[in-house]
Amino acid sequence: GYVFVTRGLVERMRNEAELAGVLAHEIGHVLQKHHLKAIANNARFALVTDSLSAANKSLNGEAKSLVANAARSIFAKGLDKEDEYEADRLGVVIAARAGYDPYGLPAVLQMLEAQNPNDGGFSLLFRTHPQPAARLELLDRTMRDRFDAVAGASGKPVKERVAEFAK
Repeated sequence: GYVFVTRGLVERMRNEAELAGVLAHEIGHVLQKHHLKAIANNARFALVTDSLSAANKSLNGEAKSLVANAARSIFAKGLDKEDEYEADRLGVVIAARAGYDPYGLPAVLQMLEAQNPNDGGFSLLFRTHPQPAARLELLDRTMRDRFDAVAGASGKPVKERVAEFAK
């Protein structure tokens, strides 16, 4: 799948660990197929309701239109909150396993918490994602309770690990 990060968010990041945390969060969505599941759920719902009201239209063309509308809906409304929380948890683990500071994503969420939700650069993000404070609270619990058991990070700096691959 594709991973998107806005330039405005990247410009506000202070280090590579924050970028790694955000990218790992997005990779978590891809691994769990959150967007595909949301498109399928929206398309099924729309197919049932639209089929009842327009039984005489061509179903093939209608189905294509429903999938496109479902994708637009996900972009406008975002994913389910639980999918976002799952991607947060996975993002922390993925970043740690890649050798990055696991607190990169929480640092970005803290930065977002301090932003004005009406700021044009972040208005879409605030409409499509749970509030940063709620996400931080859940991540804090996860990282405190189970992080050491699930992260499995090697502890070596990224530079050293990359050098090992070059041998």
